[in-house]
Amino acid sequence: MTAALLGLHRAAATLSAYSAAVQLGLIDQIDRTPASVEDLAMTCGASVRGVRVVLATLADSGLVQRRADGRYEPATPGLAGVHPLLPWRDQVTDSVRTGLPAREAERDVITALLHGMRSDVVTKLPAARRVLDVSVDGAPCGAALAARDPKCRISLLDVPANRRIDWSPQVDFLPGGLFDARPTAGEYDLVVLPGVCHLLDGDAAAELIRRLAPALRPGGTLAVIDTLAGSHGAATHELSLLLRTRGGTIHDPADYRRWLVGAGLVSPARADVGRADAGRLPALTVLTGLKP
Repeated sequence: MTAALLGLHRAAATLSAYSAAVQLGLIDQIDRTPASVEDLAMTCGASVRGVRVVLATLADSGLVQRRADGRYEPATPGLAGVHPLLPWRDQVTDSVRTGLPAREAERDVITALLHGMRSDVVTKLPAARRVLDVSVDGAPCGAALAARDPKCRISLLDVPANRRIDWSPQVDFLPGGLFDARPTAGEYDLVVLPGVCHLLDGDAAAELIRRLAPALRPGGTLAVIDTLAGSHGAATHELSLLLRTRGGTIHDPADYRRWLVGAGLVSPARADVGRADAGRLPALTVLTGLKP
């Protein structure tokens, strides 16, 4: 019990420190360029003592780091992009009470961070010359796949989030959204669903996999990239889904296996993705099925 209470205290301290750092502009400042406590205090109109304590708290939680020259910087790029998480404390109670998403929680920041930054995910995907990347939240794997193989051509869903990215000539856009895009049958060596299935209930996720499987060439791979039920960080990830979706959930690996097989794919397999700081991030798994 003592350890649990200490963990709760640390979580509350981290959230309070991050909220203060956002409101004072500290996060935006160090996200642009590393800065010292003194410089930040002067720029943001805060006390040196207060800035030092806040940054030390965030450093203790692994969110920022102190460089050898004494300046602070984010431990992970894009820290300022997590600002939308702050309203959670005001939204969770209503979402738990009603079972409906909070209107303000329009984007799954956790998914964007996971799939946009974790290049180790791409190492689990097979080589492919034609790829369909079924991403809807602006965090596709396409950029990393294109960088890995200059001859690879990637099709992305033509949704606003994906259009906001400056893509290489290797990328084209498939008209339509998640359920109305019409990929050509037998066109792709690899179809990737990065952080998509958790946005849907089980029936919708199964239907999506079933609808996309025909786009594969014989021997092609359909790959689902997602957090699985029971894995590290799954509960926190699911809390974000409660706030922004009507039926999204973290699915069980046995369900994914059943959906892949039900779509006519064979040799279902899984590869868990890990890296040095995985303890601070929800776990990711790549689940694959092959077209005979």
